[in-house]
Amino acid sequence: MIVAMPTGVAHGWGIAGQHLIEQIYRLPPIPDVTLHSMNNPDFEPSFPDMWNKVNVGYCFFENDIEAYRHLKKASEMWDFIVAGSGWCEHHLRLWGVERTATVLQGIDPGDFHQLPPRVDDGRFIVFSGGKFELRKSQDIVIAAMKVFMERHRDAWLSCAWHNQWPFSVATMSGSPFIRFAMEERPCEEIFLTTLERNGIDPTRVMLQPMMPNTAMREVYRESDIGLFPNRCEGGNNMVMSEYMACGRAVIASDKTGHGDVITSDNAFALDQYTIRMIERNGQPSALWFEPSVDEVVEQLEFAYRHRDDITRKADHAAIDLKKLDWKQAAHHFFDIASQVAPGVRAVSADDYRLRAEGLLKAERPEGAMLQLREALALSPLDSNVHRELGDVFIKLGCHNEAAYHHHKAAMLKQFARR
Repeated sequence: MIVAMPTGVAHGWGIAGQHLIEQIYRLPPIPDVTLHSMNNPDFEPSFPDMWNKVNVGYCFFENDIEAYRHLKKASEMWDFIVAGSGWCEHHLRLWGVERTATVLQGIDPGDFHQLPPRVDDGRFIVFSGGKFELRKSQDIVIAAMKVFMERHRDAWLSCAWHNQWPFSVATMSGSPFIRFAMEERPCEEIFLTTLERNGIDPTRVMLQPMMPNTAMREVYRESDIGLFPNRCEGGNNMVMSEYMACGRAVIASDKTGHGDVITSDNAFALDQYTIRMIERNGQPSALWFEPSVDEVVEQLEFAYRHRDDITRKADHAAIDLKKLDWKQAAHHFFDIASQVAPGVRAVSADDYRLRAEGLLKAERPEGAMLQLREALALSPLDSNVHRELGDVFIKLGCHNEAAYHHHKAAMLKQFARR
């Protein structure tokens, strides 16, 4: 199975792609199958040039009504559609998609594992994470924290809200709870202006810069509780899940994708919602669950007064989210691909070469080297494998090994011409 997904360290699809490539390529190849990331909302492959004989799509969507307009075509196009949450799978099945299942995004336990409670310095720090937009509900965070911070001088807000898509930031103009004006300025300036405009004391705000995913653990460490009143999530919310894996309790909505991880034991779950119709281009696009600002304030007050409950739920969160890792996700995808694979040919050297190509795109030359060694075991006289292995050894700084394989490739190529 080949993985056709973006890779990166600072956005959801990139992080998922990095981990799934690494974990899936540790499993035996499944010939003629590609696992694709799917575009939202049309369910097209993100990398159509990697279309294969058998194609499995991985999708996340939040605009359920808009998705319905594309699902008939998608169900005919794809061999199998994997949903990023039980909520997404529910909507796929409502349309009649039968070849579907849910695979949740994982957590890297090496980076995100239980941390000790924050050292008490007289502050109560609330963390809010996820790209700043209406769907992620930072407007509800701002409205609730204004009340909470006015009542408690020791309350602080830590924000990781960076959003590199201006059109997404602009959706906050539709908030019924805060004053917001979209401007052509850096994100951090827009956020600070919005906070001040809505009565938040900027001297008690820690606005986190954009950083690699692995660095977020230190941000999570320096907070007491997380606040995630998101209106809709197509997946299990990577930021929230990583935060909980670090042994941190959250106040969170338990609808849509959050419902796959939030329980009464591991979180302060919200239960008061208004159904909100979302429009796009003048057309109905989605039905989202809008939490109550008053209930968020109540939950903040309860957590503030019951620190033992925070600790208890945080311990449950660390245990529950420890079970959710990328290795497990990779095995789920492997099982699905095994079911839908044609099974008409044996694994070839080219299957490993394609994997090596994907690992090199993900900047993982060590993994590419291991895949090419497997290819070499199947086809020891293939000049292309030797050449590619030599190129990888150069990337790894192993020049003697690189020279050997490049020399071998040249000899085999010359021999083949005779």
